Parts: sequence; C-alpha cells; structure tokens
Amino acid sequence: MPEAEQTQNGDYEYIRYHTFEAVDYDRLMSWKAGSGRIGVGIYEITSQRTYKDVKEVELPGGRSILVMDTDFRLVRKT
Repeated sequence: MPEAEQTQNGDYEYIRYHTFEAVDYDRLMSWKAGSGRIGVGIYEITSQRTYKDVKEVELPGGRSILVMDTDFRLVRKT
C-alpha cells in the first residue's frame, strides 16, 4: 500500500486506485506502460493514459494525483 505522500520506499508499486494528497513541495512521478490512468489536479483533474513508460515528471507542490491500474513511483524531488 502506498504511503500518504509517496510510494512505499520510493519504489514502483502496482496501484489499483489511490489518491496521493497535495503537499507543499515538488515530487517526481514515473510510471510503466500499461492500460491505466493518472489524474493530476488542484481543483480540477486532468487525466491521461499510461500507455508508455514515463520517468521523473515533476509534480509541483500543491497538486494531488489520482492513480488507477498503474505501476507507479512517486518520490520527493531533491
């Protein structure tokens, strides 16, 4: 199960359905190609498919992310 602000131990996890709440710092998200979806938002969610591998996309502070059926990784940006 993912932690509240990032994936467990900063590793990839298969996530069936989980919302990572907004935090006040930037994070990096990565995912493996599949048939899932992610949604990023502040007040409104922008959704996209996870049809290709993506590595270390910056998620600015103040944004939450909804992850569905995806091998996903979320860590604090250092």
